[in-house]
Amino acid sequence: MSTRAMIAVRRKDSFYDAAYLHFDGYPEHTGETLMQHHNTQTAAETLIAGGELRCLDRKTGTPERFANTRPPAILPTHDSLIEFAKNCGAQYVYVFDDGAWSCKEL
Repeated sequence: MSTRAMIAVRRKDSFYDAAYLHFDGYPEHTGETLMQHHNTQTAAETLIAGGELRCLDRKTGTPERFANTRPPAILPTHDSLIEFAKNCGAQYVYVFDDGAWSCKEL
């Protein structure tokens, strides 16, 4: 069974860009990988800009994407991000904001 997650970046205009992650969304994998390999605003934005993710390589942080990857969702509020994540079946939501990652279990 997959541990799904939503990975998001808060933009300067306070909107969120968010990408669904299908596999290994738990903090010991995705949380650590994000903090190690995608720990700047630019790196986080670049990761999300590619759209949906199948998984993240733990050693390199390289994303693996689906062949028919959907673009990132643009959400106006934190509440809408959480609702979107729930509708996607996400168990965790990761948000890069103010220079750091946070994780919320749903």
